[in-house]
Amino acid sequence: MKQLLIFDFAMAIFGAVGAVAALVPGGAKSMGVSTDLLVHAPFDTFLIPGIFLLLVIFGGNFISGVLLSKKRNIGAYLSAFMGFITKIWIIAQWLLMAAVFPIQLIFMLISLLQFILSVWLIQKHKLPFPFAAYQH
Repeated sequence: MKQLLIFDFAMAIFGAVGAVAALVPGGAKSMGVSTDLLVHAPFDTFLIPGIFLLLVIFGGNFISGVLLSKKRNIGAYLSAFMGFITKIWIIAQWLLMAAVFPIQLIFMLISLLQFILSVWLIQKHKLPFPFAAYQH
């Protein structure tokens, strides 16, 4: 579970860096990203993607890491969900930008690894599904 904990906090850091770059004026441009990429997107700035990165990608992975550090089984399930959400986020970027960048491919691979590692650890440790009803 320690590997997954490290994975989640690393993903949270990447989400925070992306959010700061998107939310701070001039941040995206300093990373070589232009609003010209948003030509097919329903918004003109990186505000909405930045909020999503901050609340969902950073927040979800950070909470998952905290839960795992407290030995809560739900953290592994949240980590699997966050791997899935990150994959969906990357696919949405591809569709909205009508382009694929190497960094997106790297994060697609990382999110796939996060999902696979989470599911593998859930199965290996036979973690019960959170809030599942059991009859005794």
